[in-house]
Amino acid sequence: MSRDLSAGVISAIEDSQVRPFYLFQGEFVSGTVRAWNGIGDLSWNSQTWGGLGSFLSFSSIEETSDVKAAGMTVSLNGMLSANISLALSDCRQGYSGKIYLGFFDTSNAIISSPYLIFSGRLDTVSIDEGPDTSTVTLNYESRLIDLQRTREIRYTDQEQQRMFSGDLGLEFVADSQDKTLTWGRG
Repeated sequence: MSRDLSAGVISAIEDSQVRPFYLFQGEFVSGTVRAWNGIGDLSWNSQTWGGLGSFLSFSSIEETSDVKAAGMTVSLNGMLSANISLALSDCRQGYSGKIYLGFFDTSNAIISSPYLIFSGRLDTVSIDEGPDTSTVTLNYESRLIDLQRTREIRYTDQEQQRMFSGDLGLEFVADSQDKTLTWGRG
């Protein structure tokens, strides 16, 4: 599949020593969380990304040529058990999450702009509790999952008013369902 990668990123990939990094941006009730899989803070796109090192991990991201909804997971390892309720109350189904892939040059400067490799919405949250620390796993689904959902539209006045406020085209549908009509000569 073709990509719009910059010349700097292409040369970084072809280099004998590749220095990749990942950025995670997630929307939560309390606001946007930006983290990366390194140590310390990282500045990119006028934003500060907090380094979580090995505490932040991702599942593999599947890409096919088929029109198919593929999800991925983001895991936050080593969370204190006392912070689990905070993590659960801050997550909402449908909030967005993004993963970027970037590269460093030999002086640890970001080469060009990191590439967006996944964008989706939060589906479920699972917790693996340990004695002292826990792992919170955020499951994100691709927006293509909406193609598999059924769209139900009912021919009712309420549905018509929701879609086209003031339209009276279905005003008498409820009355007509129990009406007896005589066809032909009476």
